[in-house]
Amino acid sequence: MTPYGRVDTTQVLMEGMRVAQFNQRLIANNIANADTPNFNPSRLDFKQTLRRAVDGVGTFRLRKADPRHLDSVRIRPSMDRSVLLSKNDTNKVDLDEEMVRLSENTGRFTTYGDVLAQRFQSIKSMLQDLR
Repeated sequence: MTPYGRVDTTQVLMEGMRVAQFNQRLIANNIANADTPNFNPSRLDFKQTLRRAVDGVGTFRLRKADPRHLDSVRIRPSMDRSVLLSKNDTNKVDLDEEMVRLSENTGRFTTYGDVLAQRFQSIKSMLQDLR
């Protein structure tokens, strides 16, 4: 379904959830290493990664050994290389900032999931009305 020009909104929502899931792992890793000396946190450029994923530029599909296997898509992320101030132990993780990023990312994932669920619910109700 492409109601908005050539953009498949279902694909955008699913890719948004996939990118948010990847970003969640990066943020969790940053938080887990908040006390690790010389640790540099990873930052995902969410918009660029999502744009590349929707365009099919930043993803690749894994081969399936059996036609009954589900498709698996992996993301090649676009990382943000921002320079941060470090603490005395040269660890660059700002725990407060990471918690804000975690909250924003959780909100994105939840919003994409809710909109996608509503979309599928409306399709389901339309199909039930056709019976």
